[in-house]
Amino acid sequence: MILSFKNAFAAVLSLMLICVQANAQDESSTPKDAILILDASGSMWGQIDGVNKIVIAKDVVEGLVRSLPAEQRLGFVAYGHRKKGDCSDIQTLANVGGDRDKVITALRGLTPTGKTPLTKSVEHAANELNYKKNAATVILVSDGLETCSADPCALAKTLEENGLDFTVHVVGFDVTVEERKGLQCIADETGGQFLAADNADELTEALGEVAAVEGAAAPSEGEGAPVPSTLALKATILAGGPQIQSDLSWKVTPAAGGEPVFTTENGGSATTEILPGDYLAEAVWTGWRKGQPDGGAAKTGSMEFSVAAQQPKVITVPVDLGIPVTIDAPTETAEGIPFDVTWTGPDSLGAFVQVNALDDGPRETIYGSPAQKARDAYKKAAEKDGATVTSLDTDGDGDFDQDDKAIVSVGGPSLAGEYEVRYVLAQPRLILARKRITVTDSVYTVSAPTEISAASTFTTEWTGPLTPGDFITIEKAGLEKAFTPAGGRPRLVEGEPTEFAAPSEPGDYEVRYVLANGYTLYGGMQHVVQASQPVKVVDVTAAIDGPVTAVGGSTISVAIESPDEWENDMLSVVEVGAEKSNSVARSGLNRIRQEDGSFQIRVPAVAGDYELAYFINPGARVIARKPITITQAEASVDAPVSVKAGTNFEVKYSGDAFSGDRIIICPADTPDNKMWQWSANYGFIAKEGETVGTVRGGFKATKKPGEYEARYVTGLQHQVLARDKFTVTE
Repeated sequence: MILSFKNAFAAVLSLMLICVQANAQDESSTPKDAILILDASGSMWGQIDGVNKIVIAKDVVEGLVRSLPAEQRLGFVAYGHRKKGDCSDIQTLANVGGDRDKVITALRGLTPTGKTPLTKSVEHAANELNYKKNAATVILVSDGLETCSADPCALAKTLEENGLDFTVHVVGFDVTVEERKGLQCIADETGGQFLAADNADELTEALGEVAAVEGAAAPSEGEGAPVPSTLALKATILAGGPQIQSDLSWKVTPAAGGEPVFTTENGGSATTEILPGDYLAEAVWTGWRKGQPDGGAAKTGSMEFSVAAQQPKVITVPVDLGIPVTIDAPTETAEGIPFDVTWTGPDSLGAFVQVNALDDGPRETIYGSPAQKARDAYKKAAEKDGATVTSLDTDGDGDFDQDDKAIVSVGGPSLAGEYEVRYVLAQPRLILARKRITVTDSVYTVSAPTEISAASTFTTEWTGPLTPGDFITIEKAGLEKAFTPAGGRPRLVEGEPTEFAAPSEPGDYEVRYVLANGYTLYGGMQHVVQASQPVKVVDVTAAIDGPVTAVGGSTISVAIESPDEWENDMLSVVEVGAEKSNSVARSGLNRIRQEDGSFQIRVPAVAGDYELAYFINPGARVIARKPITITQAEASVDAPVSVKAGTNFEVKYSGDAFSGDRIIICPADTPDNKMWQWSANYGFIAKEGETVGTVRGGFKATKKPGEYEARYVTGLQHQVLARDKFTVTE
């Protein structure tokens, strides 16, 4: 089945270039320059009849490149082959008119990895072809739609309008009906052909239509002796594994039997000329674990294939390592629910038991565990429960090793769909065994009021299987991420509703049930929204009434009309227009509410224009303001003209004596902005109703002769309100 698929796919590409050449011959003898764009995104790891799509595509495209006439100038572009998640991963691997061998080498080295920047790749190829000044053709081979938030149809229209004679032919490789629509518009806008390579029958019909439109004919064998075709032989370690470069021997014989028509030894890939017909290719590799005690044994692979007249053939033969591996798991599990995997395999070589999406490459992992570590943990836990080597020995050889079954729990993916449980070798990265598993929808629901007040507490009902770490959150409607990290979320309890606070900002929101699942670097699997409900957050109001002026550092009384839920809200004295509270003058309403229902707050000590601001919580958003002017407090200090070092002396003062106000003694050159370092231990506390205080003679600053100051310093913000100089003598 897959061979006919590949042959048909090759025919699609060949006919497209025949179309290019046929159109060119209507106007000149030189074909249009062309660039072939190959999709090498992560989805190309998907399989058709057990063969990775990238393997099929590589063989078909290489065969096409080998078949082109010398006058056809071709370039090669690939995307998604270097970086995961990078929409700029587009690369010209061979310039137009460059060496065909360079194209083939680049093609063979592709490894599917990242995203599908389909639109940008077509634009990139058009610019490489200088499409505004030259007649040019792009052939795009893709297995899916754009994944980089661009509009390929709009681009195709623009390129057609601006180009001299620009055409894009598109091959949709294993695409759905909906995906075909998204790809076909590219060809339609530029006057190109769209062909879907799904199966042999559909391709035959499509090719007939193209041939009829373009008037192109397939190659003819002609008269006389058959003409040999080029055969390129490649081998990989298992299906989809790395290409084998050395220690490889080939033998090609007719499928019906007989003498070999081609042999070679101790090489890598090979190329020969071969007559049309049916053949069997056999590969023998002696490089597996070469130099290791268990290495060097011959590993083999074979493939039947057919060669048509005047059509180069490229095949990739998977070499079987002959390593016994088994893997078993349930046929289905629910979203986020761990499941047991039973396996045997060469754990000591370095391997992993893991779960993956069907089109993931061998280096990707959703959830999994190192096989040897999991085997050791399984044995230890089993022995703790009373198991013995005899009971753990499942193959009957008297010990417990990699040939015996072990069990490990693997995390279930967070999204319903089809997945694979895999046994993956670490070096080289190879999938040695796989089993399909279906992840079913766990069905979650959330139910909350459709309208709630800003910063109010509301109740949410929920249903669904609770897994560790799950939570319910409220987020802005349309937020792409599952949640924002700010804010606490209550722990969910099985069967019980949950309560939490609404955001302070009014607007459209969603209450979401988020399946936490285990930590993973795999995109879209940790923290997945399983259920959501729209919620409108409506604004609340408040009003403030207080004095229009206040003395700096004083405490004022304020009347407040607050929302129903005010206990977590806050009052602050802020600079005019400030959106954040002032750490110097702020307090929760529940702490400053008086018995008469009023609220008291201490204002800043620094004079200026301010606002009394009401902040609702959570969110600390201002919903009410009232202007207030702060005037500087008045104070005075009167120290002796001079004092003897080490003696007690009195300092007279006046002032409001607000909490923390103090008279301090410091060297005269001490900066005012350093007063926060000087406590009452360097003088004394200002007390309401008193006008004089005593400075202890043992105070260290006055033990040395020099010039000093007595300063009145506020407790809040450490402002110097008054000062008086004096001298300390011997």
